[in-house]
Amino acid sequence: MVGQSLPWNARPTWLCWSGGKDSAWALRELRAEPSFEVRGLISLVNEKNGRVILHGVRHTLLQRQAEAVGLPLRFIPLDWTSSRGERNAALARGFGEVRADGAACVAFGDLFSLEGRDRRLLVTADSGLEVVFPLWNRDTRAHSEEMLKSGLSAWVCSVDTGSLAANLAGRRFDSDFVAGLPEGVDPCGGNDEFHTFVEWAPGWESRVEVEPTRTIEVYDFAFAEIEAADGSAPSRIDPFSHFARLDRVRRHVDLHIAEDLNAAVVARVAAMSRTGFSRYFREHVGMTFAGWLAHRRIERACQLLRETNDAVSRISESVGFHSERTFRRAFHEQMDCSPSEYRRKALEE
Repeated sequence: MVGQSLPWNARPTWLCWSGGKDSAWALRELRAEPSFEVRGLISLVNEKNGRVILHGVRHTLLQRQAEAVGLPLRFIPLDWTSSRGERNAALARGFGEVRADGAACVAFGDLFSLEGRDRRLLVTADSGLEVVFPLWNRDTRAHSEEMLKSGLSAWVCSVDTGSLAANLAGRRFDSDFVAGLPEGVDPCGGNDEFHTFVEWAPGWESRVEVEPTRTIEVYDFAFAEIEAADGSAPSRIDPFSHFARLDRVRRHVDLHIAEDLNAAVVARVAAMSRTGFSRYFREHVGMTFAGWLAHRRIERACQLLRETNDAVSRISESVGFHSERTFRRAFHEQMDCSPSEYRRKALEE
């Protein structure tokens, strides 16, 4: 709905986003409906490797899609080795945080699977979110034809080898692919026979050029490794904006920055063990929690030096340093100047 004015009562909506054709088409349908205001996308990823749960595509490629459609993207990381109950609890927390941020609805691109629908309703039951299925009960052959006629461009990124040949992973999703599907296989893969990654769909501001580079067979599935076609390195994303668990940690730190914030305390906020949180934080942020916290405290100190006339000693205490001497040393290490010099330069600019 880019460029359109919305009615005052349009419901703030987040769409669960796999990066596939049905996600892309669900977005198109929601944007065409004035009663919904799509504010962002939610993707479920493996917390150990950052790949999409459904088909193994890297989360950085989904970020490129989000940029192409002009929406923020939030990740809900899941530990696929945990129990179903633990995964459902993680999903419920993630959707609850979206609700707390002002969402009224969450949308899914499911076509007809009652089991899938029931699963979505279960994990959102306590969130207070209205659950919508904009593609529900469509004729899937007509649906696939409509998408292809529109110019939607996608690759088949995974197949269930119990239903399809492994060499179909890495094929274009086009009319030839659909026509060649065996009898009993849904034209849209509505029974999870295959999944896709979209390069472009109507309404996108730009194209996400990708190409399959190799096929990997794991158990009963074949996955096509999808890479950026231009060979460019994945763009760096802000993990705190995209991973709900880290977003929760940052908010807690910002609210309690003057307090003693050790890893054990913050691990409870992240709903993880201390060891698990320390490993998770380093993997996704690229530094230890203690190192990041020190940087965060200095960033807040810089803001206070620019915006207030508070004494350096008071600022030191307000950002969680136990002594002014320690604060001055940490400040100089990070900013290459003293707090007083920083304030003077800020006033001169």
